[in-house]
Parts: sequence; C-alpha cells; structure tokens
Amino acid sequence: MSSNINLEKLKKEKSNLDILGDIYFYAVFAELIPEEDLERFKWYGIYAQDEKQTLFTLRIPLALGELNIEQLKAISLISKKFSDDNLNFLKEQKIEFKNLKISSLPEIFNILKDIKLNSFFETGHTIRRVLTCPVNGVDPSQIFDVEELAKKLNETFVGNRNFANLPNKLQIALSGYEEGCDVGFLPDLSFNAAQFSKDKIIFSVNILGKHIGFINSSQIINTTRAVANIYKDYGNREELEKSTFEYFVKDLGLGTFCDILESMCDYKLQSNNQLAQNTNPRKPRLGINKSATKDFSFIGCKIEHKSLNSTILDNLINILESFEAKRVKITHKANIIILDVPTKNASILAKELENIGFNSNI
Repeated sequence: MSSNINLEKLKKEKSNLDILGDIYFYAVFAELIPEEDLERFKWYGIYAQDEKQTLFTLRIPLALGELNIEQLKAISLISKKFSDDNLNFLKEQKIEFKNLKISSLPEIFNILKDIKLNSFFETGHTIRRVLTCPVNGVDPSQIFDVEELAKKLNETFVGNRNFANLPNKLQIALSGYEEGCDVGFLPDLSFNAAQFSKDKIIFSVNILGKHIGFINSSQIINTTRAVANIYKDYGNREELEKSTFEYFVKDLGLGTFCDILESMCDYKLQSNNQLAQNTNPRKPRLGINKSATKDFSFIGCKIEHKSLNSTILDNLINILESFEAKRVKITHKANIIILDVPTKNASILAKELENIGFNSNI
C-alpha cells in the first residue's frame, strides 16, 4: 500500500460492499485503475502484479477450508483457461490464481458463484471468515462439531455492513477441541469447546489466546458482536500501526476490555476452576486416521509443491472419484486433508496420492 493513501478516508468514501460495480467497469473498459481503487480491489482479493496493470492475482478464502469435487473441477478449469495452468494453495485456507487479465474477472466470478465460492472480503478492515480445525466433524476425539456454529458466524458477520469498517481486521477461530487448533497465528478472538458435564458443552472465550471465561454456544454470536462493536467504537483509527485488535486490547488492558465486554452482554462470563485449560493448540494430523463416521477414514497429506498445475489437480480429482472420496480441506499450513475416504480404500488411496506429490507418510 502506498504511504500516500489514507485508509480511513478510503473506507469512508466507499464501503467494501459497494465496489463490485467498479471491478466490472474496469474489466469491461480496460482503463488504468487509480491507486485508491487498486487498494479497494484488495478487499475482493484482487492484486495488481505490475505497475502497468497487465496481470492480476486473485485470492479466494475458503469457507471452513473445504472444497468438494465440483469445486475442485471448477478451479481446475479456471487455472487452465485464465491462470496459465497454475493454482496455489495458501496459508489461512485460501487458494490463489496468478497471471489473470482483469477482463477475465467477470467470467471467473460467475464460475465461482456457480460453485458457491467468492473472493469477497479476502482482506480489509472487516470481520474475516471464521477459521476452524481442518478435521472438524471427522475426528472422533473432537468434543463438539462446530460446523453449524461456524456457518452461522460467517452468515452473521462476513459482509455485514455494520462491521464493514473496523479499525483493522478481526480474526475469529472456532474449535471443537478444548485446546483449540493451530491456525498458524494467534487469533484475535477464539472459542474452544469444553466438556462441562456429560450432557453439556460450553465454550472457552479467548482474547488473543488468553482465557477470560466460559459461555454457552447460544451466546457466541452475541459475544462476537459485542467484541466487534467495542473494537469498532474505540479502536485506534489515527495510526495504522496502532490500529490492530492486539494493540487495542494491550493498550486498553485486558481487564478493562473484559469489564466493557460484560457490560454490553446480558449474561456473565462463567468461571469454572474444575475445567483444566490445555494451552497447546491441536495440530492437523497427517497420515491415515480413523473417522468419526463408521467405516470411513481421513487422510492428511503434506503437499510437496504448494503451486499446482491442472494436471496434478485433475489427477487428484480422478483419484478421489476412483476411491469414492468427495471432500477435501486445505489446512492452515496449505496442506490437504481428504475427509471422507472409505476405510477399505484408504491405504491404496494414500499410495496413489503419494505418486502425485501428496505425501501422507510424514
């Protein structure tokens, strides 16, 4: 970003919800894009690769990190047709296409829309898509499947005009493990499941990794809303380097932040000294693992090359279809997990994956 651009002025002039028409305008008329609009285009995952704006990069965040067979086929098509036969898996559960022409973006957006993917709010001062554990829902050691909660968080906050102009980004993580998941960095706000009793699950609330109390699952949305409103109203907007949520909380003081948070909620954060807090985040497991679904396994693979051509991607698709697997997840370190492998096929499938650079024996 140019030091001459005032981001607060940029956000006030036009919301990140209102720039799609501008993207289509430049795609159709091929005019040189002003520096201010180039900055706004990053909110939709669009980055100019050169000063002449000859080529562009498109980054797409994946909801819960998941891709099904139909989506894999579509991104392979985009790679072949628009991106010099190249696709990158990125950290934070994103995919990336390079060497795109801006005139191709409308068609690419239409393909993505058909498979329920988009690049909207890839960056910017908003609430980002919630990060979850890549093996959520398939790991039998998990306390709670958080998929529906994660979807509700995304539906409530991603693209919500009330939270489209924060001082900086707000990143949330949600985990079905009491220790949380290793997402590669410290989330601003995280919720980790905990077993309160035989029949009751509660969630640990963590601000920058520090436990501040427990809430019920039904209170996660309201707690997130309160945290975001505090940050929106009181965060630093004058100096970019002091605008982060981390700086805001440390400057205010965690105790003061928690007092404000509780004053904005109609419930108290619960304390429970009997619940031990495991502070070592759970890492995704490589290799063949037993699934929570009977007669199924999941396979974690380290990818030798994070940049894939369509041949490798098509080979992956063909192998998955041959062995009746339909869903994969990109991990926070840009590796891959095959979620739904019939156990009878797992060992053979793992060997086939290794032949194309997806190694489960690490």
